[in-house]
Amino acid sequence: MICNNRIRKTRLILALLASLLVVSCSSAPKRPPEVFANRNAAIAQMELAHKAVMKHEPDVARQFLAEAWRLAVSTDDAETRARVLLATGNAWYSEGSVDHAAQMWEQAKSEAAAADLVTMVAAANVYIARGNLAEGHYQKDMEESERKRRAEESRSTVLTAQNALKENPLYTAFAWRVLALAEKELGNTEAAIAAIDESIDIHGSGQYLEDAAYDWYIKASILSKAEQYPAAVDALNQALGYDRRAENSAGIGRDWMAIGAVREKSGDADGARAARTRARDIFRAAFLAVQAQEAETLLTR
Repeated sequence: MICNNRIRKTRLILALLASLLVVSCSSAPKRPPEVFANRNAAIAQMELAHKAVMKHEPDVARQFLAEAWRLAVSTDDAETRARVLLATGNAWYSEGSVDHAAQMWEQAKSEAAAADLVTMVAAANVYIARGNLAEGHYQKDMEESERKRRAEESRSTVLTAQNALKENPLYTAFAWRVLALAEKELGNTEAAIAAIDESIDIHGSGQYLEDAAYDWYIKASILSKAEQYPAAVDALNQALGYDRRAENSAGIGRDWMAIGAVREKSGDADGARAARTRARDIFRAAFLAVQAQEAETLLTR
């Protein structure tokens, strides 16, 4: 009898220990189903590269993008690879290498399409549409009919892509920006303003300072083309505000150069000279020699 009682007690203790083990295991931290460390690091490198591009620091941008690409390749993740390729193309485009940029964007599209990444394919199409616009090709003698054809083609591409970009605010903003540029080329001032305002709202509310500044710069160019000079200067003052907050000397100088151009178009020669002098001094202080020389050339012509 005593032996049976001991057996029962032993079984009870073992049952209690087993239940405690189950509880302790169920409350233990769960291991993540997927690790994103390198992919997140690649995205961080891309963001740093984008800031460098906006600040006219191409060598710095290339270093960040090279590291982003290394991380993307190491993870063998199609989306990250496509994103880095889009960013790399954008950096080349900012330097005026449109053909090289287009190659990067086409490669990004191919990678995204192979992996059935609908959003990334749409984003790549928007970047390609950006490169298709006449203004990036620096061909002042391009036929007007060709400029219009390119703008209409780019507008159609963006409008088709927009639905697939809704979940990504930055790609959505970029699509609005490209649409604004296409509408500007087509002479549709109101449509261009409406589109760039959408981009301004996204970048401004998200505190993407350099991008918001560039949106306002584009808005000013739309207004200037429509000969709405006071409104264009107001838009450039908005751009200055964002670029100053970002301490983006390249952007600040660019804004002052644009103010000089608008003032010249409106017949204010003294105002134009003052703005360009300020731009030149800012560029010099920031060691942006090429931009400083461009300002100096305008001042001494």
